[in-house]
Amino acid sequence: MDGGRAAPIRGRSAELAVLDEAISAVASGHGSVLVLEGPPGIGKSRLLAEACQRAGNRGVRALHAQGFEYQQSAPFYALFAATLHADPPVGDAESLRRSGDVTDLRYWVVHDLRAAIHAAAASQPLMIVLDDIHWADNATLLALRSLAVGDQAPVLWVLATRTGAGGAAARQAMAELRRAGATLVRLAPLAPEGVVEIVQDAVRARADRSLLDLAAMAHGSPFLLIELLRGLDEEGRLDVRGGRAGAEGDQLPRRLALGMEQRLDELAPDTAAVVRVAATLPDHFSVALLAAVLDRPPAALMPDVQAAIRADLLAEHGDALTFRHELLRSATRASMPRSLCRAMERQSAGAMLEMGAPPEEVATQLARSAEAGDQTAVGALRDAARSAGRSDPSVAADLSRRAVELLPPGDPQVDSLVAETVLMLNRAHRYREAQELADTTLSSPASQEGEAEIRLRIAAGNEAPEQRIAENRRALELSIIDDVTRVRHTAWLAYFETVNGIHTDASSAGRAMDAATANGDLEARIVSATALGMVDLQQGYALRAIRRMDEVAALARLGEPTLGHIVADIHRVRLVVTVGCLEEAGAEVADCVERARRDRYAMALPPWAVLEGTTHAAAGRLAEARAAVDALPMREWGTVTENNLMRMVVLSEVGVRTDDRNMLQQLLTDAHALSTSTSPLLAGGAAYLIALVAWHRGDVYEAARRLGGPQASAVTPLWLNVFDQLLLTARVAVAADDAALRVRAADGIEVLERERPGAPLFAAVASYGRSILERDADALLDAANSLHPSRPLLHAGAAEDAGRELVRAGRRREGVEQFNVAFDTFATCQAVADARRVGRLLRGQGVERRIVVQPRSKSGWDSLTDAELRVVNAIADGGTNREVAAQLQLSPNTVKAHVRNAFAKLGIRSRRELARSIDDGEPGPKAEVPPG
Repeated sequence: MDGGRAAPIRGRSAELAVLDEAISAVASGHGSVLVLEGPPGIGKSRLLAEACQRAGNRGVRALHAQGFEYQQSAPFYALFAATLHADPPVGDAESLRRSGDVTDLRYWVVHDLRAAIHAAAASQPLMIVLDDIHWADNATLLALRSLAVGDQAPVLWVLATRTGAGGAAARQAMAELRRAGATLVRLAPLAPEGVVEIVQDAVRARADRSLLDLAAMAHGSPFLLIELLRGLDEEGRLDVRGGRAGAEGDQLPRRLALGMEQRLDELAPDTAAVVRVAATLPDHFSVALLAAVLDRPPAALMPDVQAAIRADLLAEHGDALTFRHELLRSATRASMPRSLCRAMERQSAGAMLEMGAPPEEVATQLARSAEAGDQTAVGALRDAARSAGRSDPSVAADLSRRAVELLPPGDPQVDSLVAETVLMLNRAHRYREAQELADTTLSSPASQEGEAEIRLRIAAGNEAPEQRIAENRRALELSIIDDVTRVRHTAWLAYFETVNGIHTDASSAGRAMDAATANGDLEARIVSATALGMVDLQQGYALRAIRRMDEVAALARLGEPTLGHIVADIHRVRLVVTVGCLEEAGAEVADCVERARRDRYAMALPPWAVLEGTTHAAAGRLAEARAAVDALPMREWGTVTENNLMRMVVLSEVGVRTDDRNMLQQLLTDAHALSTSTSPLLAGGAAYLIALVAWHRGDVYEAARRLGGPQASAVTPLWLNVFDQLLLTARVAVAADDAALRVRAADGIEVLERERPGAPLFAAVASYGRSILERDADALLDAANSLHPSRPLLHAGAAEDAGRELVRAGRRREGVEQFNVAFDTFATCQAVADARRVGRLLRGQGVERRIVVQPRSKSGWDSLTDAELRVVNAIADGGTNREVAAQLQLSPNTVKAHVRNAFAKLGIRSRRELARSIDDGEPGPKAEVPPG
């Protein structure tokens, strides 16, 4: 670690700006008073040193002194140290010593010192810096109130004080200075980016997550942060190579523990005991709990608690106590034997339970301290996990896993507790851990009921559709299982088989519904009814499916939310998207995404992101569609999942319409990997993606082979992209003159027209598809008109198809008119690949149209997409992510993705920097559609 050079101040740009302004003012002849306030180790002294250097650079003479607790009995110590001990001194030390014989010492000292300061400032502006003013003697504090207040001389007083420290005189002096116009600068903990910069300055390399996680424990305290880094360096635990720095291990360096031991040894024994016990309590604890663990009356703790606060180890937080920094707490724990610390934690957890604390408040204590077989701890952890599961499934899963670990082998609670834990891990999107826990448990003898319950939960989270189905079938082969568990397995099996295309009729879902109704289990009824709704949709009865899902929604309100509720809600909104009510769908999807994030239901985020992306794509908002699915990291999507397939479908439409060849190549590779799946859903979806890319590249016969092969499923409305899939099949059938593919496309059209009266959008797309097969120009014109403006890309596609047939029929003027309509609509939606294709058709008819697209910069304002620029403009106007999401009809997750991408391109990290960037150079007009 580099300790031989002065590192720049990081994360204090706002504070430095205030100092610079005051220094500039005093250099121009205008004095003032600044008070820096903050907890110990926050960087006050470093800022004062920087201020002195900057003052010198501006021709301002800096005088510096510091208050010390042990000098409080020496009158004027800090003031004299700053002035009389300066080189050259400000004031006459001999004259001031003679003042000691004068009756009113304070008056004469202040009188003479003011005169000396004014005389010095008359020849050169002064900055008088007094650090740790809270330790100053009363005479200095009283003198300051006379010297600094209302003084017209070019003198800048900079005083640093510790938050909550010092006696009544210090607090009164600071309050009077502020009332008289002093500027108060409160130093908060460093922001995360400031911490990163300090770490990287110290190690002279880019810090990785292992080092930054440890650094975060300093809670933005520069002093503790540097001590931590020095400790890691001393122990040889800093690994710097290839320009990256990491930390070995996650324990604190011994330097911090030793430092804490020394600090505790300086305290009275009873005070040190209070601090050590406090380190084994929750982060925030009451005096009553501290007294219960110490077995002392609360009143008897008063002097020791106050001493710990004065030592800047503990601090008040409302009605509770806490450590000043988490690092202090961790260092205190590290200074004690681990076995003693663990025993004290268990004692404190027991005391909390006896005092009636909720299990979730005691859970962390129990998780750290309980021994195997501790049934009290198991019960409390289980209750805490159930409570936490309503708001944070990942935390709940950790607590539940810890409870499992505490149970001895063969305990009758194991199976049910493992099933609960698997459910929570699934909700947190930790499927692999859930599978491993289930496999480990089922490898040992278990009751059939316990096995069925575990398989029920693992089926809901397994990534591979065929494995989900296998878990349900295996459980239903067991003979001794509860009726509720059996009907739930039956319902989920019917659902998985339906959505994966294994069953296209109502037989399986109908039997599941009959069993669920007879049993009365709410979850089984919801899941079975959802499966029936999907059968209705798959058979083309969209309006009937909507009515059924509305009934399911009413049914779901009768009980506590389960996975079945989430699945039903997703499919209900999918129907809204499919049938074409995009505005309603967009608002509902955005609300559901926000709710899933608020409830930390990670399992629900991928399908909602797909629905958001699909809604944007259908409305012609391609950039927003991509941002919606890109907002979730790849690890959230899995690989062989229907969610990942649907993600690929959304991105493929964006890719072919914007000619993003890199993205299409990656999607093609992924689609080939999925094409061998035994799930008709995955295999059929992969076949469609491969055909789409082939069609985009002009390979008509590869597209026909994929769409007509055994892997390609029949076109049904169960697919979110049913319309695109049907129209592609029809176009490829005509282009390749493939009779079998014509039949497949006609079958799909028949499905869309099965319900009478049906959904208007279904009827319009069915007519459009038939017009392609029949090459009917007038029918294509009607289709283009009927699809405008609800689905702009479908409308533009119909106009292009109509133009082709009109030109082929010799109706050139009408054909060019439709080409122009298509071109304008594609350009408006920024579907540049489509617009260029239509542009080539227009050139063939002697009409020149171009999309004016300037090459996009790699960084800066010109690099922002229109979607990113719209979001940036909105947040620059003061909107929060949630407000901007509502304004632009996006989800907060998509807004966050746009903000992250825009900030990276602009090289900024905060909204404050955005405001400065706009002030420095206005980005130009709001996002607009590029001209055609």
